[in-house]
Amino acid sequence: MTPNRTLRRLQRGMSLVELMVGMTLGLLLLTALASLYASTSQSRVQLGNSATQIENGRYALDIISQEVALGGFLGDLNLLGTSALATPDVCASATNALGFTNSPATVPVAIYGYAANTNPATCLPNLSPNSEILVVRRVSTAAVLPSAIVAGQTYLQDSFCSTDTAPFVFSSNSADFVLKDKTCTNAAPVRQVSVRAFYLATCDRCGTGGDSIPTLKMVEFSNGALQPPNSIAQGIDDVHFAYGVDMDGNGSPDCYVANPGIDNSAACTNVAGYNWTASAATNWSNVTAVRINVLARTLGVSPGWTDTRSYDMGRGTLSAPFNDGYKRHVYAELARVANVAGPRE
Repeated sequence: MTPNRTLRRLQRGMSLVELMVGMTLGLLLLTALASLYASTSQSRVQLGNSATQIENGRYALDIISQEVALGGFLGDLNLLGTSALATPDVCASATNALGFTNSPATVPVAIYGYAANTNPATCLPNLSPNSEILVVRRVSTAAVLPSAIVAGQTYLQDSFCSTDTAPFVFSSNSADFVLKDKTCTNAAPVRQVSVRAFYLATCDRCGTGGDSIPTLKMVEFSNGALQPPNSIAQGIDDVHFAYGVDMDGNGSPDCYVANPGIDNSAACTNVAGYNWTASAATNWSNVTAVRINVLARTLGVSPGWTDTRSYDMGRGTLSAPFNDGYKRHVYAELARVANVAGPRE
């Protein structure tokens, strides 16, 4: 009988207490692993949100500053220094409304801006009520011969021949481009006109209902009309432009203002003799740099976070707290209008 009792004792399984203790330990381990996984996943999501915010903010600055640097490029001649200046409306699309005329010789200013709620700009879909608008005018950096122009596009042709009767031709009709190069024999090249307007829209994909993601967008003049907007960067809550005005003609900005088109004599006192009461076009033509401030937010909310911070956008007063779950950061850059500043230097 003793060997049988010993065998049965050796074959006996775990007791109920032992089973319960093992299950409890296993559950505790699974709970810890689940908590670790959830924490890691949440951290990965927040890291992705932050990376997207940084990318969008910097990309918005990069696109705007590159375009500002090209503003005022009108070919190989310095037409900005020899012609009268015009300030066409942001929504102008007719050839005779884009600021180029020959009698007298007139070209549009390189940089022009609108403060929030100063221009309805019906050509800018879903324009945010608090959005400033920046318009950059120039021609393409790539020149083509008149024989290679595309129907419907608008081009500028500069004259390089002393016997030409006009300093430039601005048209969409190939037959109008009769100016010559420096040989006075061959046709001068032509450059496609570029007008780009940057603004904040209330949505990125703005179909039925929209997605409510504030987005920096750009509308471009092409094929004789303003084309549908292109989304530049999502999550852009605010953008502010401060325009550096060259008051002494040396190419360097002497005073930064929100609107160069008005009398800023009380704010800009560092250079004597500048006439702020001149035409708005004259003041805008003296803009040689633009300070760009962009407020970018994450695309998703951060659990447990409330944005109670105020932000300095360069307006002189801080923005009010948003009091929501999005994290934000201000990105800033100074862009030089090389085609205006360079000849002055």
